[in-house]
Amino acid sequence: MRMRDLEKASGVGRETIRYYIREGLLPEPARASRNSASYSDDHVARLKAIKRLQEERFLPLAVIRTLLEEDTSDRWLAPDAFPMLDAMLAVRLAESGARISAAELVESLGLDQKAIDENVAIGMISLAADGTISARDAAIMRTLAGMSEIGFNDTLGFTSNDMRIYLDFVEWVTTQEMRLFFDHTAGQVGEARALDMAERGVSAVNDLVSQLRTRALLRKLGERRRVANDNL
Repeated sequence: MRMRDLEKASGVGRETIRYYIREGLLPEPARASRNSASYSDDHVARLKAIKRLQEERFLPLAVIRTLLEEDTSDRWLAPDAFPMLDAMLAVRLAESGARISAAELVESLGLDQKAIDENVAIGMISLAADGTISARDAAIMRTLAGMSEIGFNDTLGFTSNDMRIYLDFVEWVTTQEMRLFFDHTAGQVGEARALDMAERGVSAVNDLVSQLRTRALLRKLGERRRVANDNL
């Protein structure tokens, strides 16, 4: 397709597209001649992915580039690879639970609307037009409220924006996880087994990340103490 077709299909202007190509976010187009460039569906998919990560996750281009690097196979995005997996996994993980009034939630947690607005702004949670949030987003808000009670709050200079490090990390690691999962299972196992692996894997990987993070924190604290002692 030509540039004008790519603009129409992706909703992204040509100057931005050219910038993304220069920055390595998009592959170079095929060229029959110096003044003739041809773009593919891969360019459309990547532009839409970049746009979504910017608008929904507020990720900087540097992080988005990392997500797109090493993407040598788009098999994990193929619609014919386990077409019902997402819907079935959402049901098993209770993603389809009843929505909750954000106003009632903040009142029960002793917060104010500012807490909701700030976390919506950074992409931590999503607020529907009717003022409700999903059950999972409500659980996230409860966790954040608990962190605030511990001391991670404005009094000590902790802000909602500080939590974006976790959003950026989760966006990156889950993209890598999905790529690995589909690359190793699509065409190798049936959808029932893939669903079982995905469901059980969520809890297993959560535990693994928790253990690795705790170990790393303790190691870094120990390194900090050794450096401090060496400087005495």
